[in-house]
Amino acid sequence: MGLFFAWAIGESIIIYRWVKKGAPPAPGALLLPSALFLSLAILAEYQPARATATAFAYAVDLAILVQVVGKDPSVSTGWPPPKMQPTQIWPGGASAPATAGAPGKAPTPAQRAASGASNSSRIIKIISELPGFGFIK
Repeated sequence: MGLFFAWAIGESIIIYRWVKKGAPPAPGALLLPSALFLSLAILAEYQPARATATAFAYAVDLAILVQVVGKDPSVSTGWPPPKMQPTQIWPGGASAPATAGAPGKAPTPAQRAASGASNSSRIIKIISELPGFGFIK
């Protein structure tokens, strides 16, 4: 049970630091400490090493606390993310091409169908060039 509480304390300290900076914790920030505590839990399955693994887990918590207390996190979180343009489909990606119709006018159903057909044929071509997917035509 001691390792569980050591893990919970360590994760709480890391989450506190990120919240203090004004951002949710990144998954990678929680993954490495969790892997460390998991490896200590596996080590603690060996009875003679249980006390040593538990003591080391609390020592890691103390080291994390010393790094966090009294210091302003210097990591740039990038939170909140920048606003996306209305024509942008994916964050950080390029804007979508303009429609074929007149400005401010919605494309006709025929234009949408032609655009969808050309996109689907392009996607099928890309997939068929992947290794192992040559059977798709």
